[in-house]
Amino acid sequence: MRKQFIPSILLLVLLLPLFLLQCGNIPIKKFYILNYEPEPLRNRKLTRPYPYSIRIKDFDIERAYAKKQIVYRKSPYELEYYYYREWAIKPTLMITDVIQKHLASTGLVSNVIRRLDEGTAPDYELSGTVEAIEEYDSEEIWFAHLALRIELIRVKDGHTIYFRRFDKRKKVHQHNPEFVISVLSQIMDFIMNQALHDIDVVLAQEYGLTHKSDTQQSQDTLPSSGDVGE
Repeated sequence: MRKQFIPSILLLVLLLPLFLLQCGNIPIKKFYILNYEPEPLRNRKLTRPYPYSIRIKDFDIERAYAKKQIVYRKSPYELEYYYYREWAIKPTLMITDVIQKHLASTGLVSNVIRRLDEGTAPDYELSGTVEAIEEYDSEEIWFAHLALRIELIRVKDGHTIYFRRFDKRKKVHQHNPEFVISVLSQIMDFIMNQALHDIDVVLAQEYGLTHKSDTQQSQDTLPSSGDVGE
């Protein structure tokens, strides 16, 4: 009798997790990435690629956001981390990947690389820092918030030819972390479109198509922070 009882207990132990999983009592860890399809860069100064090579350096990130756990906050002074919701890769690498994909897709320059051993020596280096990538929520309103700095350096003399800080947020209409990631992707697309427009103007100056005053005027007409349009 005792021998028959033990296998029954073991079977119950094995089946219990499956039963709880079906009942939804065991949380499942989910993984996310930023994702969007870049649109062609509009109103380009030069219709063909500039004959330059840009190296994308891995972006830095503020330590509070360096973890794979997705950050959410309910006040300016307290950060919390989702335990069962993570970025699929480290946020700094994810952001760098997105920037490389977007820049390469525009055909703005003839070559986009990540490593120095990829062939063509870079004429410029694009780098930056992620200051915030998070969900900001209250009982009634949720926002997606993304802030980063972008810098373009001329390699031959180490001179910074472009620098800009972006700090954007957008309301999330459905209170679900998956929709927060979707809106963060929209913000990233918005930021990259602005940054690449600026860089197009800067490279036009480098190429001799425009003057410095044109570059400054272009950057002055675009806001660097605030809400992204609905």
